[in-house]
Amino acid sequence: MINAYILLNMKPGNSDKAIKEMRKIEDIAKISVVAGEYDIVVRVQVKSLDGLLKVTDKIQLIDSVVKTTTQIIEKEIAL
Repeated sequence: MINAYILLNMKPGNSDKAIKEMRKIEDIAKISVVAGEYDIVVRVQVKSLDGLLKVTDKIQLIDSVVKTTTQIIEKEIAL
């Protein structure tokens, strides 16, 4: 299983519509609206890098998404 964060920059005022579209994408585990350099952080769980590419492509096709940056989780530490 590959886990990753996809960090999104959005056009102003379109986050609700984009979130509605992202909720339809199967391998998205969580969607977080954040403050700072990015507008939305998406947590993805896929079986392969090809699956990650497919999810990223679907997100990039959403009209209000300006840019994505993908961070693959190499190791996660539970507290």
